[in-house]
Amino acid sequence: MSRDEAHGGGEWGFTKCLWSPAYKRGNRNGSWLFWNNILQVQQEDIIVHLRGKGHSAKFVGYSIAATNGHETLERPPQADAWSYATSYFRVLLKDYQAFEKTIQLDDFFTMHKDELIKYLKEFPETPINRFFVFQSSRLQCLNGAYLSRCDEELLSLILNKEATNSSTSIRENASTFEVWLKAKQRVGQAQFSEAVKKNYKFQCCFPGCKVNDPKFLIGSHIARWVDNPNKRGNTSNGLCFCVLHDKAFENGYFSLDDEFHIVLSHNPEIQISEIFLEHIKPFEHKIIDCAQIRPDKDSLMEHRFRCKIPG
Repeated sequence: MSRDEAHGGGEWGFTKCLWSPAYKRGNRNGSWLFWNNILQVQQEDIIVHLRGKGHSAKFVGYSIAATNGHETLERPPQADAWSYATSYFRVLLKDYQAFEKTIQLDDFFTMHKDELIKYLKEFPETPINRFFVFQSSRLQCLNGAYLSRCDEELLSLILNKEATNSSTSIRENASTFEVWLKAKQRVGQAQFSEAVKKNYKFQCCFPGCKVNDPKFLIGSHIARWVDNPNKRGNTSNGLCFCVLHDKAFENGYFSLDDEFHIVLSHNPEIQISEIFLEHIKPFEHKIIDCAQIRPDKDSLMEHRFRCKIPG
């Protein structure tokens, strides 16, 4: 939510980033729920923008998070009331896309009143981590909710997607339909990644690798998300790698044969890489640490074919 059109200014302005003070005025140990949410944003998350105040408030478009949420000593050029802070929470944004037809907040509250009241009752925590509340017999927007969480159910209401599989109402606005598809994909990928990491007990499965810190683990696709829709969400189409081995696998430095042994790239450019020579080649023919759900062999064959690695 950017209620003030001039909020931040320059590279801290609308479509450029999300930001807030890192702490409340006069209390370095105190922060605000919605400010802290900024630190939870992950790179490639979808950010739906709510702009304006009062009856002019409306959903105007969306951006993609270009970075993870972080704390910085850099300062917005127009910090105004928040200039007291010496550090700020910030997320850089990219690829802003305006909705072809904006979505008025008043219309959103009116059209989905009963559904939104029911939705709020599902959350017992106080304050609720959403941008609106039901008080004094009406739905109200929280002025301080600079970044609130949005799940699939809430997004479907914002974009006026009917509960059925029909997406006619969204298709009337091409850009809102696009954000719906991207959000669905993002949610699906996150769920897939978590299932894969759990399958491998949060341990990189590359031979000899000891990385088990979830912050450095990735649920990697074997057959890529875009290449094979039929295998999306299948845990058997995933491997749990650390960041280094995930990048090496994705870029074809190695693959696995049908018995789950490491097989190497024959690409001359890859074979002279220091990463390849130090971290990949010494483990040729070694078997990965297999999980309960084993890698899908058809997916492995597809990966070897894509990376031009003999089986």
